[in-house]
Amino acid sequence: EAAERAAYGKSANALSEAVQALYATGCVFESCAFTHTGTYGVEFGDGCMDCALRRCTLSDLGAGGAKLWHGSRRGEVSDCVIADGGQRFLCGVGILIGQSSANNILHNHIHHLYYSGISVGWTWGYGPSNAFGNVIEYNHIHDIGQGLLSDMGGIYCLGVSTGTRIRFNRFHDIQSRGYGGWAIYTDEGSTDILIEKNLAYRTKSASFHQHYGRNNLVQNNILAFSAEAQVARTRVEAHTSFVFRRNLVFFDKGRLLSGNWSEVRCGFEGNLYWDRSGHALDFGGRTLEQWQRLGYDRGSVVADPLFVDPDHGDFRLRPGSPARAIGFEEFSLAEVGPRPA
Repeated sequence: EAAERAAYGKSANALSEAVQALYATGCVFESCAFTHTGTYGVEFGDGCMDCALRRCTLSDLGAGGAKLWHGSRRGEVSDCVIADGGQRFLCGVGILIGQSSANNILHNHIHHLYYSGISVGWTWGYGPSNAFGNVIEYNHIHDIGQGLLSDMGGIYCLGVSTGTRIRFNRFHDIQSRGYGGWAIYTDEGSTDILIEKNLAYRTKSASFHQHYGRNNLVQNNILAFSAEAQVARTRVEAHTSFVFRRNLVFFDKGRLLSGNWSEVRCGFEGNLYWDRSGHALDFGGRTLEQWQRLGYDRGSVVADPLFVDPDHGDFRLRPGSPARAIGFEEFSLAEVGPRPA
């Protein structure tokens, strides 16, 4: 039974679903409940276009919630609750996007899964990909992993993803069994992704981790309270891996950076860092001054951002916050999660 629960491929993608649509146009499920399933809840598969799940509940799931799978496009999952997944197949994902483009994943509440909350893309490396132009905004994702699986995240990205946007999401309480409890995880070949105005806190491994990829823009996010490290990068490549600017990084244990920083090949600029434990910051074995002499983090500061109540999840800025001096743009997450009907 244990082997069966770990089978059926990455993210349990080979499983069938309680409801599957193929070659459907404009098919909408609204205010429906998909519960007590043995596998995934709903799939929009090959040939589907302009199909949607709106204001649905997907819960007590044998695997994951919704699949927008290979050959579909312009799908939507919005204002849904997806909870208590992986009851039989632990690696089920809340929302699984394969070779599928121009999907809108908006205002969902995804929680209590054993693997990733949202997974987008299905190409390992820099080869051709049809997972482009996906929009992931205003989602609330928490209690992911729960200490059972590793190498997972609140959102997990793969492959060349031009036009994909990850913005205005709240990620927290992400706990892996071993390595890989990340909030925002750009894995193999993740490329051309905008990661902006997200809040990530209380993760095991890091708030942001890039295994390898190209030209991702990570800006104006709040990354806080990761246990092991705050920002991680695994592989050094010949090109720019990502640009990291105008972010607020706040922690009291663990390291600032983890992974391979022998060569940087990332753009760091205008960030605010604060370790309230009082330890000196370590930039890949360098002091801030040494790091800046190499051309990184010009315009960055080490200062308390003056959050209202970060220990209880309130990361609004108090008057006089130095975050404003680096050009940080305050953003509201009041609309995160399902909107009132």
